Amino acid sequence: MTTPPKKQVWFITGCSSGFGEQFVRQLRALGDDVVATGRNAETRLAHLKDTGATILDLDVTAPQAELDAKFQQAIDIYGTVDVLVNNAGYIQCGAVEELTHEEMQRSFATNFHGPINLTRSALPHFRGKGEKGAGVIIYMGSQAGFYGEPAASAYCASKFALEGAVESLSKELAFLAPGIKPLLIEAGICSTEVMKNINHVPHRVDFWRPLNDACRVRGAGNYGNEPGNAVEVVSKVIQLAKGVGIGEGKDVPLRVPFGSDCLKILKEKIADMNRVLEEWEGVARSVDFEGHSGPMPALPTSGEAKNIS
Repeated sequence: MTTPPKKQVWFITGCSSGFGEQFVRQLRALGDDVVATGRNAETRLAHLKDTGATILDLDVTAPQAELDAKFQQAIDIYGTVDVLVNNAGYIQCGAVEELTHEEMQRSFATNFHGPINLTRSALPHFRGKGEKGAGVIIYMGSQAGFYGEPAASAYCASKFALEGAVESLSKELAFLAPGIKPLLIEAGICSTEVMKNINHVPHRVDFWRPLNDACRVRGAGNYGNEPGNAVEVVSKVIQLAKGVGIGEGKDVPLRVPFGSDCLKILKEKIADMNRVLEEWEGVARSVDFEGHSGPMPALPTSGEAKNIS
């Protein structure tokens, strides 16, 4: 007989629509406790009040101290938090030459610094759960964190940065707190409001007008015609976090792709990277000092590290 999944407390950002809203509705249907957050929550999250979720106003670009206080508020309400879902984000579209420094900064503030700062808020609590720590930190990433798209440099750069930071975090946690599991969800284009809400730069440089016009057409064409089912994505991410369904008995990797479009893009890029590595292997090795090729020494294991004085 299958043991029913343990009831959990979830802290979720960006709940006004899309993945965030789906997490709230599906988790409350399962009986889990949920802290649903978003900007201007009183109005933008009003449609979630009947779910029984706790609604908190939260801007992920707020200072660290404010994020810490909000996360602590959730702990004070429920006694704990088991899963943090970093979902809030947006797409800024425009060619590199046209994007301003401020627009790039705003993209990073929401898509990169927000999730990382909230991770800092959560880690002390998760580290305090037993000798190995316990908790799940989910990052709703994108194929854009692995594959650059024209006119999407602000979004792709922020998602690439997030992937690098979280990969490093995963190795830090494996080193000293292996009970805390980070999870990067690399989703393709799914049935959310994201394609409707793309921020397009105004036409600033005539040279790039054809590209910007094409991106507007593409975004509009994708909206309502997305290949990926957001309801299914969220259902399966919940299973991964709970270790049931698709996650039962599995060693879940750091990155999990969702959507045939994402899978195709990832496979094509990996194949191209492998081709380049094979073609340029000799050049790469030609700069090594004689007798000094190969990987650098590894860090000691977590057990060894704790014995280092």
